[in-house]
Amino acid sequence: MLRSVVVAWKVMTRPCHLLNWRPRRIAVLDSIHDLIKLRLFNAFVPPELASYGAIVSFASHSKRTKAQVEWKVERNNRKEETRTQDPRKSRTIKDVTFCFVDATNVEQLHELNQELFPVTYGKGFYDYVIDAPEGYCKLVYTNNGHAIGTTCCDVETIKTSGKKHVDCLCILTLGVLETYRRSKIGTMLLDSVITQARKDNLAFVYLHVQSGNLSALRFYIAHGFQVTKLKRNYYSHIKPPHCLVLRKQLVKSSRS
Repeated sequence: MLRSVVVAWKVMTRPCHLLNWRPRRIAVLDSIHDLIKLRLFNAFVPPELASYGAIVSFASHSKRTKAQVEWKVERNNRKEETRTQDPRKSRTIKDVTFCFVDATNVEQLHELNQELFPVTYGKGFYDYVIDAPEGYCKLVYTNNGHAIGTTCCDVETIKTSGKKHVDCLCILTLGVLETYRRSKIGTMLLDSVITQARKDNLAFVYLHVQSGNLSALRFYIAHGFQVTKLKRNYYSHIKPPHCLVLRKQLVKSSRS
């Protein structure tokens, strides 16, 4: 029997977070390996949740469970550990440099991607990033020339339900070496490409996140992204194989 550990996200305390639900405390996300489950605080399933019955399951959650209590203790322990870790993880690192990816540093990008991500990017990816639109493929360096973070994005034109085409930004990769995480570098990378996308009048930005990658989901939701879709068996060589599509609207549009 699977043991449910409730991940107590503040999903319902802010508007338009997960699956565009209204800002009320209805449910919290329950991550069980590669499953997407919702634990309800009462037996009533609101209409805005009912349509997602094919990709989520519902469980009664009217009282605090043992799993919740254990999770709270575990979370407090993690907070205590964080206080004793390297202080670089909790402060902003100012001495970093952002550089565009080009032929002179693409090999550094290749090495960094191998260390950061569980998937392998082929030659076509690196051929693209060298000639990508300006401002969308970057490396972050420390003052000693060590590459510690990167993001690579693609500008796409998609057809909307209104039979018109809009330009949007797809985040292909965004990552920071573990030693330098919790130092606002990921936020700086994300903000930089979103700023560029706004300058280029792109309609929205989106990306795919592995369903089990809770830290990434928290990061993007905290930066205004919404979960819009679950794609099953999206990945072929990593577990869980499913991914969530996250999206952030940049310009007002008629449901682009």
